[in-house]
Amino acid sequence: MHVYGLHDARRVIDTILPLTRFILGFIALTLFIDTFFSGMEGQTKDQGTLIAHFALSTCLSYGMMSFFLGRVIERIFGLAPLPALALIRKHLPGYLKTTLLLVLMVMPIFALLSILVFPQNHQALFYTIMVSLKILPIYVFPLVFITGESKHAIFTGIKCLFGNVSDSFFLIFLSVLVFLFEGYIVPALLPALGNNPVSTALIVTANIFFSLYIFTAAAWVMKEKVYTTDKPDFDVTVH
Repeated sequence: MHVYGLHDARRVIDTILPLTRFILGFIALTLFIDTFFSGMEGQTKDQGTLIAHFALSTCLSYGMMSFFLGRVIERIFGLAPLPALALIRKHLPGYLKTTLLLVLMVMPIFALLSILVFPQNHQALFYTIMVSLKILPIYVFPLVFITGESKHAIFTGIKCLFGNVSDSFFLIFLSVLVFLFEGYIVPALLPALGNNPVSTALIVTANIFFSLYIFTAAAWVMKEKVYTTDKPDFDVTVH
């Protein structure tokens, strides 16, 4: 059995490595924004400052991840690289649309299942939805960046996951680990680490690495198992 993301770890890392300088720049920018807003929040308790901090951080995160994931697809399929802003404009709308569709689809279905299995347990409902939103998109987001089709990517990606559960065990494990990292490990470590640039850099770096690793491993699987020819059946040309 070939375990995706584990037996081909070297190839996955080699695909990600050229993005290192961009990732370091993103981490530095995140640190600057956090430091800037932390100073403002220390001087004033204005709710608008908190909202602005959250909104700017979210926009930056989605924009930069669109760039990173788009670059990964270009490298895997041997495409000529687009300029950064053009790459973000190409992929960001589909990335946001798919994220929203996944939330709208997953929440009602798994909320119902959780209510049936864990009645009166709101915590179990929350965890079921959050873990599902980490695991189900393993192959969905690579397909979104490859095809540009949100609905096709969601149904095909989830079908691929269910059809390759054993081979995808390591990627599923990493996805659950991301959930545990965000929901348990970080809150547990923050009191010890403190709210400082070092702890922020560690958290951002870990999140980026896990996200890129899972996406890249899954994208290679999609290229080799679903689109086995040198050029896929759909148009992946980014120009």
